[in-house]
Amino acid sequence: MSDQEGPLTITGKDSIWACTCMQSAHWPFCDASHHTFGGGEPVEIQLDPQKTYQLCQCYKTKNRPFCDGSHNK
Repeated sequence: MSDQEGPLTITGKDSIWACTCMQSAHWPFCDASHHTFGGGEPVEIQLDPQKTYQLCQCYKTKNRPFCDGSHNK
């Protein structure tokens, strides 16, 4: 789990592999922890490399893996 409260900003990516098992040490990115701990398989999320995205690091978002500002509540 991340100790970060604010979002992680990414740009220039055409896709990411998002963790769904919630065990990744690099959440919201998959680090293959699901092989050790069990749980959901990662999901590939297609992105527009021309856009900037805010990814959640606090686990509170309801729009995983994207930040919805829940860390401010």
